[in-house]
Amino acid sequence: MKNKGFTLAELLGVIIILGVIALITIVTVTNTMKENKEDLYEIQINNIIVGAKTWASSHVFELPDQDGESITLTLAELKQSGFVENDITNPKTNELFSNDLKVKITKVDNNYKYEVIE
Repeated sequence: MKNKGFTLAELLGVIIILGVIALITIVTVTNTMKENKEDLYEIQINNIIVGAKTWASSHVFELPDQDGESITLTLAELKQSGFVENDITNPKTNELFSNDLKVKITKVDNNYKYEVIE
């Protein structure tokens, strides 16, 4: 009469294979989540810059006149003016961006350069 079960060696082999698959999957998922948070962070920074550009189009006479000159806005100013959402979140920390976050607008070659300074 033959046994129809698995041997201990076969069971250990299956467990080891499943462990390796789980390890690879966890590393891949973790890396993907990290990359997605970084991408979302860049999107949020771009949203702040878009808000600053919209603010600038409404406040043309407050923008610098000479090349190299700059002005600085805070995120709080952009929020209060309605150019950025009040609940804009930093995906890296899962917390709201600080209202003290600054956006520097500099005139360069008759154009304006927008830079977020944390």
